[in-house]
Amino acid sequence: MRIFLINSWFLVVFLHGGHALANTLTLEQAAERLFESETIEKDWFSGQGLASAVPRVVEDMKRELGAFQYIPPCGDRCAAIFERGEIHFDMQIDAEGLINSILIDVPVVYSESLGDAIENFTELSGSSSVYVTRNDEVIGDLNGDVPMAVGSAFKLAVLKALDQLIGAGKLEWDQIVGLQDKWRSVPSGQLQDWPRDSPLTIHTLASLMISVSDNTATDGLIDLVTRNSVETISPRNRPFMTTREFFQLKRRDMADTRESFVDGSYDERMQTLQQFSDLGVPRLSELDMTPLLQVEWFFTAQELCELMESLYTLDVMQINPGLARKEDWQSVSYKGGGDSGVFN
Repeated sequence: MRIFLINSWFLVVFLHGGHALANTLTLEQAAERLFESETIEKDWFSGQGLASAVPRVVEDMKRELGAFQYIPPCGDRCAAIFERGEIHFDMQIDAEGLINSILIDVPVVYSESLGDAIENFTELSGSSSVYVTRNDEVIGDLNGDVPMAVGSAFKLAVLKALDQLIGAGKLEWDQIVGLQDKWRSVPSGQLQDWPRDSPLTIHTLASLMISVSDNTATDGLIDLVTRNSVETISPRNRPFMTTREFFQLKRRDMADTRESFVDGSYDERMQTLQQFSDLGVPRLSELDMTPLLQVEWFFTAQELCELMESLYTLDVMQINPGLARKEDWQSVSYKGGGDSGVFN
């Protein structure tokens, strides 16, 4: 079993056109030549910009990850395996086998053991938690029982409430609902731009909420399943905010309201949220983008793992594989989350 740790590194995007002579190569052969060769030739690229920049990036990467090993067959994306890690990347070649674009993700750096990987998290600034299970057995735990802000990972609780109501026969996956103006929120997502009353199945709302973290889809589902239903899943987060309410509290002109909300009782907090119903969707320019972690959704890593365990077989959980390569696994279920000061 290979255990690995995600480390921040670099992201490179180049798009150039041009022409050169080269023997025609497959995508995998071109990638193997790029990462395996001690010297990278300029005439392997279709443009001068790529020829100048990519060799430096590859050399830095080899110093970090060690000797090149092999290129697995490319699926939706490609991967390069090294002695101490791997990278995932998108690359295109022209008809002559020359590289005309390449996008390299943050590398995966292997650790000697799961314990070593978790130890690396203790060296990060701020607060961290890790909770790893395998076949219902906890095999790694760092602050796994400490509630932390989790960003959009809270949407697992919304999906759990939905799944329970569908199981009880109160809602159906193929049930059609019309997009309502009160659901509209700040992106991420796309439904905020769709026409009012656009017909959508509940399955579509759930798919968008999980796969692309669509905030309007999320608020629609919270409305459909009711706030109380989600609060039974996560009683710590009462009243359970919609994303639109969350962004209202993040507005720069809401500093006093935000402070009273954080310090208020349940009834006082609920009254604050109800006052937002007459406000339009905040503009991005109105938001305070500094970390405001007192206004968030709070879960422990253990709670998120338990939610994932109960939901991972749903097809909506398997649309976006996150950092994994679908072709490497029988199935991949994923939901991340982020906010200013939060990465989950």
